Amino acid sequence: MTLPDRLSSAAREPSVQTPQAPHSHLDAYLASALTGLDADERKYLFEISDTVADVCAHNNVRLYEPRKVTDPVHHTTVPDVEVFRTDRQRVINSDFLIYLAHHPSTGAGQELVFAQEAIIPIVVIAHIDTRISRMVTGIPGPLALVRYDSISRLDEQLNLEIAELRPKLLQRRLALADLEQHRVGARIKELRELRNMTRRQVAESTRIPDAFSADQLRDWEQNSDRVNNLSLTYLQEIASALSVSIKDLM
Repeated sequence: MTLPDRLSSAAREPSVQTPQAPHSHLDAYLASALTGLDADERKYLFEISDTVADVCAHNNVRLYEPRKVTDPVHHTTVPDVEVFRTDRQRVINSDFLIYLAHHPSTGAGQELVFAQEAIIPIVVIAHIDTRISRMVTGIPGPLALVRYDSISRLDEQLNLEIAELRPKLLQRRLALADLEQHRVGARIKELRELRNMTRRQVAESTRIPDAFSADQLRDWEQNSDRVNNLSLTYLQEIASALSVSIKDLM
């Protein structure tokens, strides 16, 4: 398979040195298939996950693993809406996302979209014999590919990739600090209350039917601008429902 030029050099021959773990911690999200895997597939995937977790711990990276919180096999009572909300917020709050491309997954695909829209760097991990969808390798934005043929090889390459990414991730964190504020959500709530509208009334006043729900609006009013990461389309519908311009929401 021919890989895009922008993919990281970690896919090629690295040195054997393992970088020392810096002091500043980072947060990462581990995306992978969980639904529809048989016992052997889950066992192998979790072995890879454990290796990734060990590498992250060595590099002072706090890794969030959905399999320990919202696994479709072991956490069946978690409501679907809560799975979506939890996983999305975990992705958005991460410094980078690690995607295990061993099995096709609609859930992991959604997480990749969350990451790409928030300009979150993505590290794709796959065995050298695994064919990766071009919808993954073609994602615009910061993306690196780590190929391996053994667990020890994966350990080496991922250590190097994290070390290479760290300065950029810390720079990204500083650049996004302003988005931790709660400007847009607070402004939406202020305008809604000035008009004596409930969240349901706002949701029912959009031009696009069912554009968003009252629960979504509640989350937007409460979350930071970075977590909300509202698209232009959503902002336009909120503004229309409140009879204001997008500029009035900023």
